[in-house]
Amino acid sequence: MDRPRIIERPWGRYREYARNEPCTVWIVEMKPGETGSLQSHRNFDELWIMLTDGGQVQVADEVRQVRAGDEIFIPRRTKHRLSNHGGGLLRMMEVAYGEVQDEDKVRYEDRYGRT
Repeated sequence: MDRPRIIERPWGRYREYARNEPCTVWIVEMKPGETGSLQSHRNFDELWIMLTDGGQVQVADEVRQVRAGDEIFIPRRTKHRLSNHGGGLLRMMEVAYGEVQDEDKVRYEDRYGRT
């Protein structure tokens, strides 16, 4: 899957994240020192666009530090997790492609006992 799609123009380019397709978009704000569930989804892919520095992302078995502007594509059924190792609020825009339902989520690890 080609996400985002890069459209070249004489003046530069733009990044197209969705066109005429079902998707859900939200902004995640994570407190310093917090971490989300290690989870996966059956019915949608995700694209995370980091808005601030200080994040750590796990996708499958790969863990890496991310910075503002980084884009991480997560195919459906792939384990993933976001953590904030920075000193401030971590902000990330998420674009979910497909049918988003809370009961679709599978949690493998969760520090808040929600597995």
